[in-house]
Amino acid sequence: MEAKKRNNPEDNKVRSNLISIFLINTVVLFTLTLISFIYLNSTSIENYFKENVTVNVYLKNDSKESENKQLIKFLSLNDEVKNVSYLSKEDAAKIFSSEIGEEFVGFLGYNPLLDAVSVQLNGDKINIYSIESFIENLGNFQFIEEIEYDRPLVEALTKNFEKIGLWIMFISVLFFITSFILINNSIKISIYSKRDIIKTMQLVGATSKFIRRPFIFQYIKISLLSSITSILIFYLLVYRINTQIQEINFFTDLQDSLLLISFITAFGLFTSLISSFLVTQKYLKLKFVR
Repeated sequence: MEAKKRNNPEDNKVRSNLISIFLINTVVLFTLTLISFIYLNSTSIENYFKENVTVNVYLKNDSKESENKQLIKFLSLNDEVKNVSYLSKEDAAKIFSSEIGEEFVGFLGYNPLLDAVSVQLNGDKINIYSIESFIENLGNFQFIEEIEYDRPLVEALTKNFEKIGLWIMFISVLFFITSFILINNSIKISIYSKRDIIKTMQLVGATSKFIRRPFIFQYIKISLLSSITSILIFYLLVYRINTQIQEINFFTDLQDSLLLISFITAFGLFTSLISSFLVTQKYLKLKFVR
């Protein structure tokens, strides 16, 4: 009983040290997971905003129903198009009348509105050049009166997302390096506190491989547990956000999720393996450790 009591303070110190390593690794890997997730999903988020840009195609008053159907079919089969919706001038007049609170068709004696086809393009097709090319391809339909879209908005989206993409890449690389340094330093401090144990084992004839092995395995296990914990916490958070913002589905691409999980796990294991090996090797080479 007395022996156990004497060992308790030392055991508590070791346990506290390992818990600290676990918490540091978990926080670092969680943040790295967040940055990596944003990088992988930056295109999806960009497409979500871009796909809200609408190209409105207005049809001439003398256009035939068969011609309108032909245009809608052509647009629906176009790979660049995500969604097509048709609004007749009669329905448009009803909507406009309800908005202004007045029956303007009876007042004017005719309906000045036109039949319209609203087109939403796929996000990766939204830029000035692609939209202008898309509009050009509709030139063969002689019954089209006018085509319009919010050009300043498209220009702003394209320009801003290019800048955002560069910043995300820069931050990702920066934090990748920072994460490696933080995990490496936490392991270095932990092994430093055990330098006397390393030297004692070395003095009694233990080989370098025998001394290194428990340190490496210990920090690899901590890293694996930290990786699993950080990923679970992150995806629980993402799931919660996903239920609040239903317009964006963060779980559509299984390949990206598997890539993210594999990257975080491999990064944690690799960093712990390299750091624990190099730090223990450093103290093994020292003649005297104070």
